[in-house]
Amino acid sequence: MQISKYFKPEALMFAAFLATLPIYSPNQLLFETELLQRAAYMPAFANTLLGASVVLGVAVAIVSARGRLAVILRGGVVLAASVAYVAGYALFALAAGLESFAQPIFGVTAGLLLAVSTVVLSVAWGAYLAQFNLRQALLWLAVMVGVAALVELLLSSVTFAVGLIVFAVLVPLSCLVPCWLAWRGRLIAVREAGEAESRSAPTLGAMAQLRQMAQVVAMPFVGLMVFAFMMGARKFVLFDVVHMEVLGCVLGAVVVLPICLMRTRVPLMPLIYRVLVPLFALLLIFLNCFPASTGPLWFAAWMSYVFYGAVAILALAGLVAAAHASEFSPGLIFGTTVAGFSGCSLLGVIAAQTVLFQIEGGGPALLVVSTLYFVYLLASALLAPWKRDRGDIVLEEGADAAKAAPVRDVAARCEELARACGLTPREGEILGYLGRGHGIAFVADALVISESTVRTHVKSIYKKLGVNSREELVSKVSEE
Repeated sequence: MQISKYFKPEALMFAAFLATLPIYSPNQLLFETELLQRAAYMPAFANTLLGASVVLGVAVAIVSARGRLAVILRGGVVLAASVAYVAGYALFALAAGLESFAQPIFGVTAGLLLAVSTVVLSVAWGAYLAQFNLRQALLWLAVMVGVAALVELLLSSVTFAVGLIVFAVLVPLSCLVPCWLAWRGRLIAVREAGEAESRSAPTLGAMAQLRQMAQVVAMPFVGLMVFAFMMGARKFVLFDVVHMEVLGCVLGAVVVLPICLMRTRVPLMPLIYRVLVPLFALLLIFLNCFPASTGPLWFAAWMSYVFYGAVAILALAGLVAAAHASEFSPGLIFGTTVAGFSGCSLLGVIAAQTVLFQIEGGGPALLVVSTLYFVYLLASALLAPWKRDRGDIVLEEGADAAKAAPVRDVAARCEELARACGLTPREGEILGYLGRGHGIAFVADALVISESTVRTHVKSIYKKLGVNSREELVSKVSEE
């Protein structure tokens, strides 16, 4: 599938949402100088914003897991969230400009308004972006994150008055697309069409869905959480001019862009998290081995922001791809993501005030956090082949991919069988992989769905084709 397919210019407005997303601390650089003088305001605002986002994100995830996503994506709900988003930022800007508005009560009010609206708009944008598969999401999210980071660099370098005008344009723009589509009912219609493929699977409870989702998006989710913690715990200014957490996202977007163009025989998601990201982590581990105050260690310090910027983009793309697969509701995926991101950001802010993070600007403590994440990446990459072998046993008894016909003949035969036997589009897609000799784990990685869901579809395929094993299925595909 072409990576440009289904893309519309309206999707670029997501960059405006990323540039104003309040739970991401670099977006507040414009207001930083003015609000540093309002000592009582910022703790009330930040703690309310992040704490309420955790609670509301979890609540939305639970509601969505119970099949109530349509309630959140209704036009009136998204419109109300958009109004709250604008109102919350209006109070925030007034606190930065006028001391009379820099009271804790206004900070709590602005934090609540932005928390509610952030959760709803994140789910609405997630439902919209779910039209993109993994490669498409990698391309467009890299572009949009890069544009958003450039806007943040611009806002941090201009006067408050000029920046406020730009911000006043970006805030309503970030709400326009989800508000318009939800009002016309298109977000609900898109999700209902996508979820039709999942209705044959057994209905699971909220915790069971969460555990199953963890099997699919654990690697991207953990990466995004570490990114949130790191951005909340430390600010690093390069040459006392450029904020590295912002520049890192720009350079991270440049690193990610070539990945979406790679042509591989293996699924892209495991290639990213079992090869590319661990290799980048190994490079940083090597650079961090040099003595203090040396060039390589300084290079590693700012290169780590590029690494986490790329990890954040890859994580967002993985979550969008999981929503695209329609196994899990966008409300479950992005409600959980907002809750986790806000919680880890809050932990990062709290950690920055502890004694350990005061030593040498928090560098040694953050190096420990990064090293633990690097170990997790490398351990996951090394253990992945063992998991794959164990996961592919159940439904691969005796299958011999080497005996299959040429790929084009197999694809054509699978399409014929899918039509003749009444397979759903998702079942036909899985049949194509099975017919070419691929196993359960490969199919799950390729489609960004859980192995248990693949097994459910495989059982349905066996029943419709009248076969009882992979050998019989491959033989049926090979028949003229």
